[in-house]
Amino acid sequence: MAPKVKIEETLPSGERITITLEGREVSKTRVLQIMEMLSIMSGGGVSDEAVDEESTSIKEKVWRIILERFGDGAWFTLRELYGILTDEEPEMKVTTLASYLAKFVSEGRLMKKGQKPSTLYRVRMAAVKAKG
Repeated sequence: MAPKVKIEETLPSGERITITLEGREVSKTRVLQIMEMLSIMSGGGVSDEAVDEESTSIKEKVWRIILERFGDGAWFTLRELYGILTDEEPEMKVTTLASYLAKFVSEGRLMKKGQKPSTLYRVRMAAVKAKG
């Protein structure tokens, strides 16, 4: 499925603009160009934080939540994380989250112990600091 980015803006005049980018390779540069164009049209600036939030991948959002909730070295399960994530990403499927956790383990970001269905995960940096 091709990536899709939808940007909506209401100008100070009350006009509403909706732009949808869809294709095999929607680039961050193109999204930034559109955000700049909207900034010019609205007569103000679009904050860097708004651009960063729009361009953050779901994988990195998941990682940010893991660090916020479990960055202290606490062990957590897939189900615990899924319960937290459904508030911010209601369309997230548990199988998708499991794939992200497997990627984080293979990238060395997370440690895991145990076997399905009671596998536990922990942020590797925090685990190293706790031992040291």
